[in-house]
Amino acid sequence: MLISRIALWVAIFSLVAAAPVLADGSNHDDDRVVVVTHLDIIPTFTAQAQPVIEQFVVDSRKDAGVELFIVISWTPTTNHFQLIEVYKNQRAFDAHIGAAHTIQFRTDLQQFIGAPYDERLYSVLRH
Repeated sequence: MLISRIALWVAIFSLVAAAPVLADGSNHDDDRVVVVTHLDIIPTFTAQAQPVIEQFVVDSRKDAGVELFIVISWTPTTNHFQLIEVYKNQRAFDAHIGAAHTIQFRTDLQQFIGAPYDERLYSVLRH
């Protein structure tokens, strides 16, 4: 478990460090919002939940201001997923949260989750 957590934080650090490469060329790197959402799915529902999660990723990548949106799974615990998201700014994140596909995703996923929806927002620190 410790190795998985370390790997997750290394992945997040790498994504944030690479953020200028992902940017649209603006100099507002410190406006980015980084989100890590932990999804713990009831093990017997993993096969039903995974396509819902994957479709949400596809839909979310189309949102304005989304610079990165991926899903990873926690090996070997295949019913644990993390959404790693990078938004251009708070406004882009807020628009994503209010989007119809986000609301539908959270409604559809509710029947499969075994723990509260755990969404954590981070800010890129100024250098």
